[in-house]
Amino acid sequence: MAYIGPGGGLVVGGSLLAIITCIFTVIVVAIAPVATITRRVLRRRKPRGSFSRVVVLGLDGADPKVIRQLIDKGVLPNFEELSQSGHFSDLKTTAPPLSPSVWSSFQTGRDASHHGIFDFITRDPASYAPRLSSYETDEGSRCSQGGLLRRLFTRPAIRLLRKSEPFWLRLGQRGLDSTVLRVPITFPPERCNGRILSGMCVPDVRGSQGTYTLLAEHDGRVSTTAGEYRRLDFRRGEARTWIAGPATGKRDRKPVRVAVCVTKRSNAAIVRLQGQKTTLRPGQSSPWLRVHFRTGLTTVHGIVRFYLISVEPHVVLYATPVHLDPERPAMPVSHPAALSAYIAKSLGPFGTLGLMEDAAAMNDGALDERGFLTLAEQYFQERKKMLLRMLERSPDDLLVCVIDTPDRIQHMFWRYTEPDHPASRSVEAAEFGDTIERHYVELDHLVGECRQKLSDSALLLIVSDHGFTSFRRGVNLNAWLCRNGYLTLKPGVSPGTEWLQGVDWSKTRAYALGLAGVFINLRGREVCGIVTPGAETRELIEELRTGLTSIVDDERDGEHQAHAVQPIRRTICPEQDMTGPYRQDGPDLIVCYERGYRCSWECARGIVMDSIICENTRPWSGDHCVDPDLVPGILLANHPLQCEQPSIMDIAPTVTDALGVKPDSRMQGRSLLRNGETTA
Repeated sequence: MAYIGPGGGLVVGGSLLAIITCIFTVIVVAIAPVATITRRVLRRRKPRGSFSRVVVLGLDGADPKVIRQLIDKGVLPNFEELSQSGHFSDLKTTAPPLSPSVWSSFQTGRDASHHGIFDFITRDPASYAPRLSSYETDEGSRCSQGGLLRRLFTRPAIRLLRKSEPFWLRLGQRGLDSTVLRVPITFPPERCNGRILSGMCVPDVRGSQGTYTLLAEHDGRVSTTAGEYRRLDFRRGEARTWIAGPATGKRDRKPVRVAVCVTKRSNAAIVRLQGQKTTLRPGQSSPWLRVHFRTGLTTVHGIVRFYLISVEPHVVLYATPVHLDPERPAMPVSHPAALSAYIAKSLGPFGTLGLMEDAAAMNDGALDERGFLTLAEQYFQERKKMLLRMLERSPDDLLVCVIDTPDRIQHMFWRYTEPDHPASRSVEAAEFGDTIERHYVELDHLVGECRQKLSDSALLLIVSDHGFTSFRRGVNLNAWLCRNGYLTLKPGVSPGTEWLQGVDWSKTRAYALGLAGVFINLRGREVCGIVTPGAETRELIEELRTGLTSIVDDERDGEHQAHAVQPIRRTICPEQDMTGPYRQDGPDLIVCYERGYRCSWECARGIVMDSIICENTRPWSGDHCVDPDLVPGILLANHPLQCEQPSIMDIAPTVTDALGVKPDSRMQGRSLLRNGETTA
């Protein structure tokens, strides 16, 4: 999987929520004029800060080195003007520099030990199985007993796991209004004085973090590790197949299916889905098509796009994961619930999945470069329309919007900036070599449009959670732990088993899962823990720190053979190096890699391999899961800031200060205005 994220396993019933959403939409439209007048009256009682409004534009993964190079090239005029008249600097990221963790620090002004989000996934200490770090569901709330009505209307509870308070909640307590669009780790959305449309980690209708479907005439094209394959058997030019929806229940977990009909024409394919028809030529994508899945007496509504890769010699058709329908979502994706429906009715259907740009499908080979870019551009335009509409029509004191596409495009196209990258393909390099640059130019245009809609009294902050670097070689920490006696496999188990299933826990002292680092098999915490807390644990951690930073890559080839490289620069021990109450929610050792290295794909999925280091030949060729000092983010502003070495944790106190609210004293960051002084 590209982003490691097992399915949430949700069983969703959409009919009731759909009815409620429609009612709320009518109510919102009816009371909108009254609400506007009320806000204007109450505005007189609100705190007064240095700025009338704050707009925070998050550009996930935007890299300061790339921006400076393109400014020097003269293709980013808006970034250049801001750097001259306002502020432009590197922005220190957090450890580990993974999007869910860093954006949580952005929200709260605190590091991972205070908000508890270290990675996309963590392990369940009761089973060692992977689970999402960002939210959890309580499917026990859907009782199997208690009668038909209880089973029908009792929904699984969904709980956000991020600790600490986002800064927009603090502003809301002082009467200030906020609109928060697609910020990661906001699912399920919290109640606030304003509006939230959730971002990264919103699941699809199946409860997974994105399960695509590949429809093809043959079965030898790809290994669909993050999706599903459906064979197309054409008879008289027509093939019938299906795509899967949510599971029917807790026992059999069989997915609900809907039929798809594909008709093969001369250099075209016609796709029919539940009464809708779209004709595609190779390289074209469909509009959003609505789909519904009947699960007993309930109905789950979703939306899906199709992208036609080829017709000859074989039809190959890609279907996106089925997103929750924003007009009738089976799970809450916005606060208030009617917000997503309002946006969809105003601007058209839009993707709701947290990880919309399907890097996993491209990594699998199910989606080619053109298809990935076609769909990514459509998602970018959806986000852009939302942002500009809210800038024009929303009177809020705070507007925050995160754009994901720079992160995804750099992940997949970094290899074309390095001719000797193991994943680089010279045939495509000429066509896709400037892909990253072209997207930064698009971002510059967006910045220019935002500036035109803001008054001089508004503060514009442009931030990224981290920068980027090359991902050339993967390090399998479990292989190293196994080779050095810290991890033991059961007798007869060969390397290659996923999710640590072949590990002998009675003889294992340490293991790795996810992208961030190493866990200790701690007695009293892990279900089969054998390492005693205290002196034994501290001694083991120091032993691991020394050993991991002593790993030498002597398998490098080409021009890199002349010198040995240490793939791991340092390690961070949350118990020793962090102060928050949720230190044990993450790895016991955060591993900080050198440029060009990262946790290997297999290690992230808890697989023990024979070799410790291997080349990365996948399209996912750029990354940021390295030492945070190597991948700072960006900070630009339309007004000068007083700061030295600003951090992503400084954004929350800066925003509250700018709007006249004293920053929370529990925040680890500080205001970048007036040396931290505030007016309230």
